[in-house]
Amino acid sequence: MMPDVNCTVNTCKYWNNGNRCTAKNIIIQSDAAGGVSPSANLSDLKQTPARSKDETCCQTFSNV
Repeated sequence: MMPDVNCTVNTCKYWNNGNRCTAKNIIIQSDAAGGVSPSANLSDLKQTPARSKDETCCQTFSNV
């Protein structure tokens, strides 16, 4: 069973209510590539639209 994955990029086809990722596979980049601190409080994050995977740290991103 895959653990819950939180994602604020609401323009991704895998995004679901509650900032949940529904992708079957997820490709992760290192923190050096950018993104939010791993210790960030997820409840403080807002939805963040993106047009391409280059605007995210998620290589699984796909447009809606």
